[in-house]
Amino acid sequence: MQMHTDDELYQVDDVFLGPRGQTWPFRVRYRAYAIGGAVFGAIIAVEMWVGIVGLWPAVFGLLTAIWLTQRAMDHVDHERTIRSAATTLWHEITAPRRGRSGATRARMSLTSVRRTR
Repeated sequence: MQMHTDDELYQVDDVFLGPRGQTWPFRVRYRAYAIGGAVFGAIIAVEMWVGIVGLWPAVFGLLTAIWLTQRAMDHVDHERTIRSAATTLWHEITAPRRGRSGATRARMSLTSVRRTR
C-alpha cells in the first residue's frame, strides 16, 4: 500500500534544470543516466561478443537501452531503489516453485470444456 502525503520533500525530483532557457527538452533523473549507461554498456558488450559490430547495431542498442531504462525507471522512486527492484526480480526468478505433476489443465474445444489430469 502506498500512502500519498502532501509532504513536499519527496515531491522534488532530481533532474537537470540547467541555465534559464537552456534546459533539456525532456526530464531525466540523474540516476537514469547511470542506469542507462550500464544497460548500454551491457548491450554493446553482448553485441561485440556475438560479433555484431557496426553503426546500426550500436544505434539500435542505444534505442534499446533507452527503452529498457525508461521501463526500469517507471518502477524506481525515492521509496524503491533500483537495487531493491533488481533484488525482488532475482528472488522472483529463483524462488522454488511447486512441480506441475498434480496440476490440472483445461482443454477447450468448440463444443465443451473438459478437465484433464
